[in-house]
Amino acid sequence: MINLNFAPNETLSDALTSFFLLFQPWRWKRGKKLQEVKSLILKNFFNVSRSTLYVTLFFSGRSALYHLLKNLNLKQGDEVLVQAFTCEAVVLPIVALNLKPVFVDIEKKSFSINPIDLEKKLSEKSKVLILQHTFGVTPSQREKVLSIIKQHNLVLIEDIAHGIKNSNFILRIGGQISKLKNHFYLLSFGRSKSLSSVFGGAVVANNKQIAKKLETLNLPYSSYSLIFKLLIYKPIAFLIKLTYNFYLGKFLHFFAKKFNLLIPEITKKEKTGEYDNLFDKKYPNALAILLLNQLKRFAKIQNQRKKMVNFYLKKLNNVIRSTLHVTQPLIRFPLLIQNRDQILKNLAKKGIFLGRWYDSPIAPKGFPLERVGYRWGSCPVAEEVCQKIINLPTNIKLKEAEKLVNTLNDVLYEN
Repeated sequence: MINLNFAPNETLSDALTSFFLLFQPWRWKRGKKLQEVKSLILKNFFNVSRSTLYVTLFFSGRSALYHLLKNLNLKQGDEVLVQAFTCEAVVLPIVALNLKPVFVDIEKKSFSINPIDLEKKLSEKSKVLILQHTFGVTPSQREKVLSIIKQHNLVLIEDIAHGIKNSNFILRIGGQISKLKNHFYLLSFGRSKSLSSVFGGAVVANNKQIAKKLETLNLPYSSYSLIFKLLIYKPIAFLIKLTYNFYLGKFLHFFAKKFNLLIPEITKKEKTGEYDNLFDKKYPNALAILLLNQLKRFAKIQNQRKKMVNFYLKKLNNVIRSTLHVTQPLIRFPLLIQNRDQILKNLAKKGIFLGRWYDSPIAPKGFPLERVGYRWGSCPVAEEVCQKIINLPTNIKLKEAEKLVNTLNDVLYEN
């Protein structure tokens, strides 16, 4: 089975780390690994010291964004510019704080904000811009967007939850940080992200005062029962994927869901269009240990993803329907195809489950767009892409990628 949507990051090493941690509850909440995580984030992602940037860890990426926006001294009704072709985790914190999300259309080269549409949608109430690095692709119009931000004195939040290119790329961004008074980065360590501790997120700030406010938030720790469920996720998920073709995995998956051992990424409340403060908690030491296990393999993970991106670019020239020609280590490789839903169904019959980030201007599909003020027709490029997008995994072995490509070509030919 090749499944992009279920536990894409979990290895035997991750499963064992999490399993043994189950028997060490004294390490679950507080511990020294939290500081080690901060140091490695700065080293691996930004190649700078703590004296330049400041890292604050949160239980989730959406909680990180919520508390960052809450501490920016914004007023009710102030506007936060955010692209369409995004997920509810970006939009719900904005609405929860009585701020107004303003949706900007994307360009197809990097699936990020189109600066032409951005300038059209600026107003006197525009205060913050969230620049999304979709799939880990560097926004193709990033320099133009930066110039608009400087001109209008906006706060910049770069959403790198999908991952980044490498430390040298961020170092170049680092040259820009000092030129902006408020420049923040948003990271996520959810189960579907490039580095995963099942849940988790961070804000990296160049503003020491804001960073201090975030660091001193009086958030509670999660319960031991919740941390237990998060720790058991990795070993269970690894076993499910390992044995899925032998039916044992299907039984384990059914059992885990029936007894609520697999905490969903999106809660029922969030699916209705409301921010859920369930995860407004401190980032626990247990999750830091899980994250460290992947952070220490960061270069290897990135190299594998880059290898798969190059492989897809070489093998899928005949089906690529986007202008994507990057060789970055993407979290997912995007394709635009006709008859998307039928093709995904046909692939699933053959044991290949691909992704559809994003099949709605604000994912997931079925999310009540009217609750957050999105109007159909306001972002036509994003809406078109939502109908055609599929994503391929980049953290699989070459043999699996070859099988995927061959099967995809066969299914496309049949359609």
